[in-house]
Amino acid sequence: MNIIKYIFTSVLVVFIFFMGYVSESLVNAYELRENQWPPSGKEIVDVNGTKFMREIKNEENENYEISLEEQIVLEKKYPSGCNSTTSLSEEYSCTNLFDDQNTVWQSSNNVCKDEIITFTFSHPIYLEFIVFQNPVNTAVFQESIIVNTLGLTSDNSSNYFVSKQLEYDNLSQWIDINAEIIYDVTFKIVSNFPKNIDSQESRCAIQEVTFYGRSINR
Repeated sequence: MNIIKYIFTSVLVVFIFFMGYVSESLVNAYELRENQWPPSGKEIVDVNGTKFMREIKNEENENYEISLEEQIVLEKKYPSGCNSTTSLSEEYSCTNLFDDQNTVWQSSNNVCKDEIITFTFSHPIYLEFIVFQNPVNTAVFQESIIVNTLGLTSDNSSNYFVSKQLEYDNLSQWIDINAEIIYDVTFKIVSNFPKNIDSQESRCAIQEVTFYGRSINR
């Protein structure tokens, strides 16, 4: 009986140690993500319905203050329309990418590379950054073909003004644009992760694309 109790206690100790190690590893991995949202060292605050991005307060400096003028004014900018090279059906069209719902855009076949999605805006905007979201639902994520490298252009430019390598996960990811003045944004999928590419049932899928920036008065 004592031997069984000893074995049980030993297994329990090892299990607790292992779970603590895994949990710490996961936390560290998340903290080190280059694409994490919000970006490292930044926070989003809401002042009377207007969003601002600022440096995270240094807890060692109790007198830390930042004026409204020093903060970067951010607004969520919704496209007025979009088009894509393909979509599985109207139910999976590119309008799902900016509807704030748990819906996805899916390609019409099992090819992800070279798919193109263009978002248009009714007025020119100063685009600060984009938040890219793969399918949040774990089952949908695991069954889909996931974007690896994304090229972004604007105003029919032939050169990418941003090329971004994304993470293979279903957390929100940050794409820094550095305040380009744009009327439209075109996504070109340069490459995808290899998982599911041999499956005729899998589709290229993205859940949400959120644009943050400022309006331009012209």
